[in-house]
Amino acid sequence: MADENKNLDEKLKNDQTEAPGIREIIEKKIYFFIRYFLPSIIPLIIYVGVVAICLIVGAFVFNFGKPLEQYMQEMTNLYAIIGVCITFRILRKRSQKEGSGFFEDASLYIHDINIKKVFLCIGFGIGSALALSAFISLLPSIGVIAEYESHVDKIYQRWSVFLSMMFSTFFTPLVEEVIFRGYMLNGLLPHWSEKKALLVVSLTFAFMHGTSIWILYAFVMGMILGKVSILEDNIFYSVVMHMSFNLPSTVLWLIYLRIPGSKESLSANPFMILLMGLAGGVVAWGCYIIYKRSRKHEIPITFK
Repeated sequence: MADENKNLDEKLKNDQTEAPGIREIIEKKIYFFIRYFLPSIIPLIIYVGVVAICLIVGAFVFNFGKPLEQYMQEMTNLYAIIGVCITFRILRKRSQKEGSGFFEDASLYIHDINIKKVFLCIGFGIGSALALSAFISLLPSIGVIAEYESHVDKIYQRWSVFLSMMFSTFFTPLVEEVIFRGYMLNGLLPHWSEKKALLVVSLTFAFMHGTSIWILYAFVMGMILGKVSILEDNIFYSVVMHMSFNLPSTVLWLIYLRIPGSKESLSANPFMILLMGLAGGVVAWGCYIIYKRSRKHEIPITFK
């Protein structure tokens, strides 16, 4: 009985000494999250704020009494492109003020580019986009799938087809890679583990995409893009891959617009969709294998 009481006292004593330690660990983790995460999303806040300001100013100055929905449908791409340019200028000034440079803070370098890796990124981006699009197209157009298709339709059915293509294929990948895999990831890597930093950046990137299907595949692509950026220490490759990932949907929509009935014809041919998806998957997997093998002969990059 005495031994049991002694063991119980020791257990209670251990619990009392461990509780403050657990609390301190939790408080420390919360502090570190706030301390480093909030500054890392400042470029994202700047971008979203600048685009919002451009849209609001445009609505008051150039809207001329149009319904708000029509205005947003027609002018979003134009003001978003303007917002990207203004955001880059602000980030450049901000980097200079802090004693660094825009390209260094974003890890965007155009020198010493490996052409083989560029083509592998292009192949992986296009192939994975075709595989994913085929998979979604073969699912019943109900619920979240119908929501996804409606969202895609709205992107390309705006005031200018050319601006929609430019924004989706060029400006969106560029600004998102600079902000997420550039400024944000670089801001977290010196203080967090690679796994944690990549996870948080990818989740933030995913939730910026709105609908559930977009969130899911944006998270997966965000993890891939982030990993490539870390391995290469250069977001140029993730920019190329991101652009390539967006390219097939842009090309398909251009075909749909130029050739009446082509969308309905493709939708009614599940065999062709499946074949396209399988071909894309094979290309993406092949590019991944070749890239992985080429990395074995290189010196790994480490972060201090």
